[in-house]
Amino acid sequence: MSIVGHVKRFWRFHSLIIGAFGLCALTLGCAVQESAYYEGTWVVTKAYSVGVSAHSSSASEQFLGRSMTYSPELAKLDQAVCESPIYLTKSISNDDFYSAFKATPSSLGFSEDSITEVSLSCVDGLANIGSTLVFQENSNTYTMVDGTFLKLEKTL
Repeated sequence: MSIVGHVKRFWRFHSLIIGAFGLCALTLGCAVQESAYYEGTWVVTKAYSVGVSAHSSSASEQFLGRSMTYSPELAKLDQAVCESPIYLTKSISNDDFYSAFKATPSSLGFSEDSITEVSLSCVDGLANIGSTLVFQENSNTYTMVDGTFLKLEKTL
């Protein structure tokens, strides 16, 4: 067999392998969608009355251990279920945080970076524990109930 025949056979074989890897990379890259940071199950681990709150320290302890689950199809907020939830995500500054929640972000352990606020709305108008989340990714995550900040920790 001539050199030209070997080169043609070599490129024909390797082009099939390269094409197969390219097709795999293309389909895997399109098929995998990373979930939002807030999606998953969260548990209330601490309660903070930072500013004006309707709950005393002992009354705030009633929220400890409650859980919230967020997914694109369903949100379970303690005992309430929200089907087809609508999530509105926005980035807020420290000044905006103080204006909205009457508390300094540093009092909750947030850094000077922007904070993400996620508001959840349901078709049935459900507004309950866990309907607003504030967080900095891989840092602190909180929800609010009547002026009390509830620290959330993600379960595995």
